Amino acid sequence: MKETQTDKVTYYLFINGKSDNKTIANDLGIISHNVRRITGQETLKGNFERVSKGVYVLSESKLKEYKELNRKVG
Repeated sequence: MKETQTDKVTYYLFINGKSDNKTIANDLGIISHNVRRITGQETLKGNFERVSKGVYVLSESKLKEYKELNRKVG
């Protein structure tokens, strides 16, 4: 299964913690408009939390989910 841009952004926030849209776009090679759309939609879904203008972090529930998944795999 191909990794989506949303998956990439979510994993990026899991690894790096709080990041702004421009940094995410540059590091992942994704168009900044797409990153902005992804972070906005995922915030509405409750997967990300907005820290300040353009800065996002993984929500507590999603962070916990990733840590459990990491524990099972690792």
